[in-house]
Amino acid sequence: MKLILVLVLTLLSFANPASVASEPLAMPLTGTSHLDVINDYEAPLTEYGAGHRGIDLAAPIGIEVIAPVSGEISFSGQVGYRESITIRFGASFSASLEPVCSELAEGSLVLAGEVIGTLCEPEVSYQWHCEFTCLHFGTRTDLGYFSPLVLQGVLSPSRLVPLGDQALG
Repeated sequence: MKLILVLVLTLLSFANPASVASEPLAMPLTGTSHLDVINDYEAPLTEYGAGHRGIDLAAPIGIEVIAPVSGEISFSGQVGYRESITIRFGASFSASLEPVCSELAEGSLVLAGEVIGTLCEPEVSYQWHCEFTCLHFGTRTDLGYFSPLVLQGVLSPSRLVPLGDQALG
């Protein structure tokens, strides 16, 4: 039984998230596209290592943030020095947005495109990682983080290429 579970988890870890998500993601700010990303996703080398587990979009404080996908609010509250909201969707996907202040409670159902909150000022102690104010947009499954752009069809899944002379064609 353990062997079957390990095999299933291994196969899922290689799955393309875009092929198993319930619907494609939209950008969480009206009128933006993948071309407006100011900081790209950067995978950490280890589970707790440094990295950038999402993308950033420049935005002013007070702008409305919309649900990038239909789902259920699984978290709405403070994380560290900023407000955050997370939408659970599909089999095991989550989309998190911060700093976003919202009146929505955990368990609320939202539709893609619905206003879920506003970009809000974090606590004074928070260190912005953008040159100007920005919205951080991250996605993950139970297996880990990945770029939201994968579920927008903007990025292709990674593929392995041979080393040496074979890689040159």
